[in-house]
Amino acid sequence: MDKTVDHAYFTRKMFMRSVLLAPLGAIGLALAEIGDTILVGHAIGMDGLAAIGFTSPLFLLAAFLEFGLAMGGAVVYSNLMHEGQKEKALEIFNFFLRVSVVIGFGIAAGGLLFEEELLGFLGTHPGDGDVYRMAKAYIFYILLGIPFVILMEVLATYLRNDDADTFSTTVLSASGVVNLIISALLLLVFDWGIAGCSFGFFVSNFAAALACIGYMLLHTRGNLRLQRKAASFKEAVKPLRLGFATSSEYIFDAVFTLIAIHMLAGMVGTDGVAVFSIIENLSVLFIFLYEFIGKTSQPLYSTFFAECNFTELHRMLRYGLVYSTVLGALATALVMVWPQVLDLLFGLEDVEDAAKAYYAARVFCGSSIFMGVALLLQNYLQSEEDEWGAFLIVFLRRLGASLPIALVLAEYGFYAFWFVYPLAEIVTLIILYFYKRSRGERHTIDPARVYSATFLGRVADVAAQIDSAEAFAKTWGAGEKTCNTLRLAMEEICGVMNERAARQEGGPLLSQLTLIAQEDGTLTLHLRDDGKELDPFRLSVEQADPESKPVEEIDVRALGLHAVKTHVRQYLYRNYHGFNTVTLTV
Repeated sequence: MDKTVDHAYFTRKMFMRSVLLAPLGAIGLALAEIGDTILVGHAIGMDGLAAIGFTSPLFLLAAFLEFGLAMGGAVVYSNLMHEGQKEKALEIFNFFLRVSVVIGFGIAAGGLLFEEELLGFLGTHPGDGDVYRMAKAYIFYILLGIPFVILMEVLATYLRNDDADTFSTTVLSASGVVNLIISALLLLVFDWGIAGCSFGFFVSNFAAALACIGYMLLHTRGNLRLQRKAASFKEAVKPLRLGFATSSEYIFDAVFTLIAIHMLAGMVGTDGVAVFSIIENLSVLFIFLYEFIGKTSQPLYSTFFAECNFTELHRMLRYGLVYSTVLGALATALVMVWPQVLDLLFGLEDVEDAAKAYYAARVFCGSSIFMGVALLLQNYLQSEEDEWGAFLIVFLRRLGASLPIALVLAEYGFYAFWFVYPLAEIVTLIILYFYKRSRGERHTIDPARVYSATFLGRVADVAAQIDSAEAFAKTWGAGEKTCNTLRLAMEEICGVMNERAARQEGGPLLSQLTLIAQEDGTLTLHLRDDGKELDPFRLSVEQADPESKPVEEIDVRALGLHAVKTHVRQYLYRNYHGFNTVTLTV
């Protein structure tokens, strides 16, 4: 049967390779995130939980920094790479790597030097007795681990944008699992007490950071490199603003949590605070599930956004929304039908009125699907470099909408209060709808200036696409010389890939073409195919001096590719997500 054109093939395969297994990493990290709470709650009790509670602002600070430094820079790095600006992309990476090291070790040094003052600032004093002593023991290794958790997250995010999705997800998952195992062993078997949990945090993140550095240095096929030249602060302002627009949610979390605890304590006493702690920890499981889908989708959003392939960008967003909705619905159904799962996770049997916690959990789960949509759109807007849209979602979800709603619902009592979760998510999505309706979708270029097609590598199909691309270029004022160069590039690249990279003998490759008529008069060509890995520009290296070889040894196709290299302004080859990807500027 003749092979037909599957227009969604590349997008579907990228999604399956990068995003499909993301929830596995999310589960590992989420369990690690709440692991100390689970272990300490069962092994030590309320004093241990209080000690962890006092140190929670440090985790919020670390999360604010690690995600802020990682995400914004990685989005810009990915976009620059897909635009063929590798040197500028590496300068961004090296800037953020250095800033991460300085900030991380600065926090650790300052915290260890002024440990007593830090504990006082966090709210615990020697008069607190065992709680203070446990907080002091716990915070020591947390401070030692903060530089490495920041460094690990930054490196893993950039590696994810450098076609190392599997490694990045594996390291993050392994780090969470190792943290949990070490913490459990030291706390429950070797009697380290609460310090065992924080030592697990330190060791696991130290090892994960070393693994990322080793992979970057030894994996020669990747593009990430350490170099002396880095971007200036002025050049880094945009990615800094983009990253911290999202990570600011952790600061908003701290404010909302503090106020909510006071309101619930006033309503029903410590039982209310205990239930709130359980719901916030439950929310971590959902947030990590959706965030991992969003974060692993983000490089793919950035790819199609940089290529101006808006059809596939929207297709990728639809895949993410459907996937997150299905997983969220399954997780919600589990809690709705069997709320006793909370007993296993959080030691709920010790809470006097477990029915209150079951009720709150069920109401919270009613918000989970809306939460998934909001978090996925947040990552999508980051890829569009719409930092204000991303910030709007963060602000509304955790403070702008949730806090006013919580203040109103608190007037109606404990059972009404929990509706703050679904109502805040719904209000956020409604406001976001009107924001996007007024602003419109962000495009770096008029969509009319973009020509996209998916086609087979058969001679007739390639010729038809070359004619269509040339006609499109002429409509935007491309001259004869530019059109000839475009035709040469498409003929030679499509020809050599179909002849030498086909996975089946005689079977045509499937190719994806995006041609952009830039406003400065240049043309940007993106070609992607499903063939075996083959860099067409390497073939031309040996043919730079064909006169030195006998006629029968000259590779005519390689000569054509050498001509392409000498006529285009920029060229870049990457094997991205298993597909040959070529970017040319004509």
